[in-house]
Amino acid sequence: PGYGYQQPPMAMGGQPGMPGQQQQGQWMARPEAIPGCPPGLEYLTQIDQLLVHQQIELLEVFVNWETSNRYAIKNSLGQQVFFAAEESDTCHRQCCGPGRGFVMHITDNSGQEVIRVNR
Repeated sequence: PGYGYQQPPMAMGGQPGMPGQQQQGQWMARPEAIPGCPPGLEYLTQIDQLLVHQQIELLEVFVNWETSNRYAIKNSLGQQVFFAAEESDTCHRQCCGPGRGFVMHITDNSGQEVIRVNR
């Protein structure tokens, strides 16, 4: 039912970003559609590694209040390929810590969900 997950808003240049944060770097250009490849996963055919960078929330740092985690997923050139956002209940984040269950929504540069991970 939502539990804090929000689709990444569009930022400058028509690219997804986080409110109140400036875009760092650029998004990887969307590859051509590949027959038999699910939409949004074409990026994976053109890269050899993914780097996952957690976006730190100042609220967590200063008041020790666990917020939904968000990640920029980049290629080796530093171009953002995907964005990941955790969906979890506030109570579980505060009480269960790293052992909590969650749903991770991974979206491409058009904001379309391409992968969903359940834990």
